[in-house]
Amino acid sequence: MIPLVDLHRHLEGSIRPETSIELATRIGAGPLPAHWRAAFVAAEREEGLLPYLAKIENATVLVRTLDDWRRVTVEAVSDAFIDGLAALELRFSPQFIAGMTGLDADDVIDAVSDAVAGTGLPIEVGLIGIVVRDEGPDSAVAQVGRLLRHKSALVAADLAGDEAGYPAALFAPAFRLAREAGLALTIHAGEAAGPQSVWDALRLEPQRIGHGVRSAEDPRLLEQLAASGVTLEVAITSNVQTGAAPGRAEHQLATLAAAGVRVALCTDNPVVSDTRLTREYELAGDLVDAATLDVIRQNALAARFAGPAASVTRDARS
Repeated sequence: MIPLVDLHRHLEGSIRPETSIELATRIGAGPLPAHWRAAFVAAEREEGLLPYLAKIENATVLVRTLDDWRRVTVEAVSDAFIDGLAALELRFSPQFIAGMTGLDADDVIDAVSDAVAGTGLPIEVGLIGIVVRDEGPDSAVAQVGRLLRHKSALVAADLAGDEAGYPAALFAPAFRLAREAGLALTIHAGEAAGPQSVWDALRLEPQRIGHGVRSAEDPRLLEQLAASGVTLEVAITSNVQTGAAPGRAEHQLATLAAAGVRVALCTDNPVVSDTRLTREYELAGDLVDAATLDVIRQNALAARFAGPAASVTRDARS
């Protein structure tokens, strides 16, 4: 059996609801709404990407201390291990967390990386630092500079946030710095915006694209992706919830795979999407055949940002 690998999982979208409730009570956030679940877990279909991201904000703002971030990191890794994963790439945004909690962004990176190193679980974990695109290109340069100060703790840099409002092309200077410093790159695109957003992301020379499912709307782009070997990090449940896919039965996975595009199945935000990687593979089984699922599993394994910068503990099964 090919080892199970999740390349695209957000730490801020992996905070257990029971942990959020406990932290809300501790900080005196007041009574949770009667329908508290709706504050942290997305509906089957939200009104676009930004309402989906609001669920992440609701949980993140409650994690106020560095010890709390160590805790939620250990819990996120543990949940991946319980689901049977051999390897996980966990991404997080120091800038976003600092803005939501008042913590120092550098301290957040240290806390998260220390927690990963200390889990003691037999699962390989690599950390990806996210640059928030919503604050513009100048901020992105500073954010990349911060990530580079912690380069030994990270395997890659990512660009995430309001994809439609801040095209990837704006961030070429920042990601040139990251690339020239030796960080691998993955870019969110083709989720809240169409195929042009993926074309723009490719200008940043990433090895992977976060989501990218709307590439299916452009045959020429599919050809380019297949030829380039760039891997798309696809999450069926999340893609439906944000509107990137019309529905589960109409998800673009089969089109992408048939075009020869390298696709890896991921969870994106397992708590917000109320999913796990094994469930995403179950859903994919309704879209593609078993042989294609094996190829997808192999794609994920092969596309890991492996290397000495990864914070890892080795799983003998892999």
